[in-house]
Amino acid sequence: MISNLEYNIYKAIEQDKKLTEIYIGYQEFDWFFTKASYSATCTEAIDFTLFDKTICGLLQIEEHLSLEQIGEILGFNVIDNPTEKKYKDLAEYEILKEALQSLEEFEMIEGGDIYFSYCTLTPTGKEYVKKGKKFKIHENKKFRLFFDNTNNDHSKAKENFEFLKAEKVYENENSIDYDDEDILKTFAEHQIPEIYNPEKINSFKDTILQNKAHYKTTLFAIFLLDINTGKHRTLVYEKTSSKISNYFTVFIQNNQEFDTQYFNSFIPSKYKFNEKAILNEKHFNNLNNFQDKIDVAIQENENFTQIIEEYYNNIKFIETELFILKFPKFIENSESEIWLSLDKINPNILDKLNIIFKNIAKQDKFLFVNIIDDNTYENEIEKLINFAEKSKNIYMLAKDSIEDFDCFLKINNNYVKYSKSNLSLPIEFDRNNYFIEKSIISKTNLINNEKIELQRNDFADNYFNFLYENIKQQLINFDYEKQHDKQILSDLKVFTQKLNPFSEIEKYNKQIINLENLQNAQIIKIKEKRKSNIIQITSKNIQELDSSEYTYKNLERIKSKINNEKEKCFDFELDLFIQVDKKINFIEKEIELISKRKSIIIDTNILIEEPNIIKIIGSNQTIVFSGKVIDELDKLKTRKELKEKAQNAIRNIRNHQKDKNIRFNTSKVSNLPDDFDKKSPDNMILSVAIQYKKYNPVLLTNDKGLQIKSEMLEIPAKTIEELKILLKSNTQITKNHKPKNKKRK
Repeated sequence: MISNLEYNIYKAIEQDKKLTEIYIGYQEFDWFFTKASYSATCTEAIDFTLFDKTICGLLQIEEHLSLEQIGEILGFNVIDNPTEKKYKDLAEYEILKEALQSLEEFEMIEGGDIYFSYCTLTPTGKEYVKKGKKFKIHENKKFRLFFDNTNNDHSKAKENFEFLKAEKVYENENSIDYDDEDILKTFAEHQIPEIYNPEKINSFKDTILQNKAHYKTTLFAIFLLDINTGKHRTLVYEKTSSKISNYFTVFIQNNQEFDTQYFNSFIPSKYKFNEKAILNEKHFNNLNNFQDKIDVAIQENENFTQIIEEYYNNIKFIETELFILKFPKFIENSESEIWLSLDKINPNILDKLNIIFKNIAKQDKFLFVNIIDDNTYENEIEKLINFAEKSKNIYMLAKDSIEDFDCFLKINNNYVKYSKSNLSLPIEFDRNNYFIEKSIISKTNLINNEKIELQRNDFADNYFNFLYENIKQQLINFDYEKQHDKQILSDLKVFTQKLNPFSEIEKYNKQIINLENLQNAQIIKIKEKRKSNIIQITSKNIQELDSSEYTYKNLERIKSKINNEKEKCFDFELDLFIQVDKKINFIEKEIELISKRKSIIIDTNILIEEPNIIKIIGSNQTIVFSGKVIDELDKLKTRKELKEKAQNAIRNIRNHQKDKNIRFNTSKVSNLPDDFDKKSPDNMILSVAIQYKKYNPVLLTNDKGLQIKSEMLEIPAKTIEELKILLKSNTQITKNHKPKNKKRK
């Protein structure tokens, strides 16, 4: 596999390299530069303030002015003379004095004394007042400059060399005079604009070279070969930033002599483009087609990510560097098994393995890794092995020797194989195993399948006994106290998962079946324990519902408890909540019934049992009498044993006949279902209740059969005692439940 350096180089050139260009290698070369430290007298130009402009302007008109005179001209109160009604404003005085002191410090004016009784422009002030600048002098100011001793473009030396890793050298072939101030000023503006900037009138003089040091840095000329033309293109890779440097690349590309020198040292003899050595025709056409699509996308300013993805999926030969760079991406395509053999490793490959391990550990794929046991990376390999042992689907073996690199991905019961190819390049030089070749291996190709089965047995021999004993002990000693935790079944189900790839190996088959049976038995026990626990919880909540008053507060509290329990359950366990859900649903309807004004349809038997029922119900509910009930009461007056009760009932109805909450209605049997007897007195009364279905009807009756039929039509049926409970609960709910949005009048 590729070296760490080549991996980083390929990563850096990936965005710049065309698909039709092949990375063929690199050539090291040295670049020389110098760092020099100086001290100098530096002049810093500072823009005038409004006061500076005004004061200097006045001194150009009047050669001599005092602070007081300047203050009077400006309208400041800086003189204390009460006889002339002039009063000194100390704040204005201090402001003007500070402005004059600043100009004096910059040698723009002379003040005569500490009271600025005689202010005049200095020769420097007269020179620079026209430029609107004042100048501060910094003596012995230190700064550093960089010199490019290879390219002699010193203006860009600082940005390219300041943070570059370099080796100190004691010789310098460049004949630059590092003391020549005029030479320094030709590029100082680019390196130290804060000190030297002619436009801002910042400068330095009397320069003293404090020290200098010469350095060289190693750069890498990267060669890309176009398979269409046989021409090469050179880029320069800089190791500190791990990027392609535009500065060094442009220099190489603009200096044919350098480019040829480095390329010829990489390719010892003059090369010739060999048409016979072109990649196979299909691959060659693919490269060109995809590159054409990318060129069009770039020209039209479109994103070409999708084109690149398509390229990865369809290309047969892949540069080794590209394959390693996109390693996790290629492995993603596997559906079930990944077999990987690594004959060489480096930090980048180990980083890629870390990424792959973390991704695969979250999936239902199995990853098998044979890695060369390299002592240089002993700790990193040990960490990966430990990760694999703790995972449910990763296996890793470190071996003393591995024949070659290969990668098998199981897709649609076939294997896609990635392995080294000796495909030749259209240039004659020795670089073996340059490409990774993608090939499809069907079930019938026994050679490669046998290779995988040999590896499967190898992994089984190393892993199986350890896994078997470990899983068996975990299953036997399983912690049943966790049975309330929803994760427990998921944990149990993955115990034997890591043995799945070995289930077809005959010598291990029986042991795997034994473990699966043990696992299934534990799962059944857990399910039974969970079921028992859920039934106990729901029964307890049903009892609490039965014993509690029917109020919103009680119902919401118990519903919250039930919902919390449901969140801990699997979908198949939710059926165990049916009874408690029915009870909650019933109570919700009861509370809804209780909280609303009701239309109470009264059956004849209620009036006989309790002639004063109108008074018991009260004026807050609507009371409905059907014509059939009045008719039945009238007939009951003829029966000696019921005569008095029937008469009392009729008298009470008559007394309340004109009350606002009393309604009379006749039957409408057409509203009844077809299979109900339309001539039945009970059904006639029921048909009246149906007419009040939009008005919260309650059928008040002692007749069990009528109660059943009423509830079939979703009309609650109550006895007198049940109605009394409803009316009492209504008072309680109304008291405790106040609408949130109701405004107080």
